[in-house]
Amino acid sequence: MNAVIDQKAAFAERLNRISTGCQFEHADVIGHHTQRRYNKVAARLAKRPKRSFAATAMIVIAFMCGMTAVLVGRVSYFHLANMEGFPPAFYDLGGRGMALFAFVLSAVFFLIFPLSTRPRVIALLTGCMVMHYGEIAVAANAPEVWSQIFSPDYASALAEQGKDYRLTPAG
Repeated sequence: MNAVIDQKAAFAERLNRISTGCQFEHADVIGHHTQRRYNKVAARLAKRPKRSFAATAMIVIAFMCGMTAVLVGRVSYFHLANMEGFPPAFYDLGGRGMALFAFVLSAVFFLIFPLSTRPRVIALLTGCMVMHYGEIAVAANAPEVWSQIFSPDYASALAEQGKDYRLTPAG
């Protein structure tokens, strides 16, 4: 049995729904619950604040803080490990000593700057990782700067490891 649909009445009913604000239609049938669910989603999306310029700038600052924490941690531990008078356990720390210094400095940055939101924490950790794993590439591209910060032997060893990461004008 084919049901005959009055197209003019259906079109007029649809125009009436659209004019009353019930524009969201489910695939088959519009219902009260479907419209209410759509209104709830639309209200939640409308309440979501947009990221301001200051919030975006703080993400960049958090990234730079992470890079700075790892660099200062590495420099601090490198120079303190070359000094004498510390307990033997301090010299045995190796890479963990740098990580300890970087963690403490990251915590200080976390407290000084308002870095307690999820994107800022992620940017801080990303900055730490980029500097930790990118140190070889930085040392390979700027060996003279790295030899002034660290010892020339350490800088040349890092530059040798990162010879594949050198940036050349030829591309």
